[in-house]
Amino acid sequence: MILMYNFKEDERTRQILRYLNIAGISCKTVSVTDYLHPLGYLFGLPGFSPSPQFNLGGNFTDEMLVMHNFSQEQQTDFLGFFHRNGLAPVDLKAVLTPVTQHWSSLKLHGELSKEHTLMHKK
Repeated sequence: MILMYNFKEDERTRQILRYLNIAGISCKTVSVTDYLHPLGYLFGLPGFSPSPQFNLGGNFTDEMLVMHNFSQEQQTDFLGFFHRNGLAPVDLKAVLTPVTQHWSSLKLHGELSKEHTLMHKK
């Protein structure tokens, strides 16, 4: 399964969704109202509950992907799909881990943004 954030309704997104459908990978688009829920809850993992807090302004607008239960081969093929088809990559992407499953989308976004900035500093 994959969580998608802030993808526009355009041809690139249609191609991504088509790829995921053909590959048999379920996809969930996450809305701003769900940004405080633990990622484990968003993926429907047992033992996770929704956050009791309301999201009163925490937001981000850049694209983000979170993958769960992808084999190494699936992950490599999915990320290569962007290159093979001349599609702009998604800068913020992660694989769900035992640590990040407890994080909110906002926390993961903050961490990925920091990492991305550090990796692309000149």
